[in-house]
Amino acid sequence: MNKLLIALFAVALLSGCGQSEQAAEAPAAPKASEAGVTAAPSAPPSDLVVDYVWNNVGPDVTDEQFADIVARWNARIDAGGYDMVGANVLRPQFETDDYDVIWVLLWPSMEARESAWAHWNANQVEDWTAELDGALSYDAENVYSFSPSAGRESDVSTMPEGGTFIPSFDFCNFNEGYDQASLDGFRADYDASLDADPSSDYGYWLMEPQFELEDADFVWLDLFTDEAAAQSGADNWNGSALQAQWNEMVSCQNFTFAATAIRR
Repeated sequence: MNKLLIALFAVALLSGCGQSEQAAEAPAAPKASEAGVTAAPSAPPSDLVVDYVWNNVGPDVTDEQFADIVARWNARIDAGGYDMVGANVLRPQFETDDYDVIWVLLWPSMEARESAWAHWNANQVEDWTAELDGALSYDAENVYSFSPSAGRESDVSTMPEGGTFIPSFDFCNFNEGYDQASLDGFRADYDASLDADPSSDYGYWLMEPQFELEDADFVWLDLFTDEAAAQSGADNWNGSALQAQWNEMVSCQNFTFAATAIRR
């Protein structure tokens, strides 16, 4: 199964949404934990829209220059007065030739997203493209929108600017004999396990694509506050009854990233 994963950075505001696919290379991913790493009980905001875009970084761009780009981009977002929940940058923890970084924009609604993009395209895109001068590049078709349809919140959602966390995406297909009702049943058991040992170190979202996603039945996003939480989650998940239930139900491709909050 091909896998699609993108994140939005500054340049991503230059154009509208497209659709693309990425070849997967990791095995089915662990689903956090059965006991040790669990989530807060609240669900993600129902109107939240998350934009993703692939970006390549110029070969001579240093960390300091990259940080300066982020600062200048934030200044432009401030100047535009865009209604934005936040932004993150993701760095893949696997080998890929498709992009160097993945950037994420979080909007409070589809209306806020579309209004900001329209203003950016009309007022800032040309100057920003010239200012970047190749330091970052992207394919305008690789811009995607998702909305979380269900899940559990965690401290990741309140991560301050500069904070780091670990997002892990599973693009999954149902095995023969299983369907959405099977996933709903799994989630009931999974959520019960989270309720039994509450923690704010882990959360998850089911990501609903706002475009036609042909290569996966659903997208599950695990959100860990740090490496210790991710390792504890894997330790508790591996060999559990929930893992057996999950593996019988679905086949997945996993992509894990190291993320940094760049706007809050």
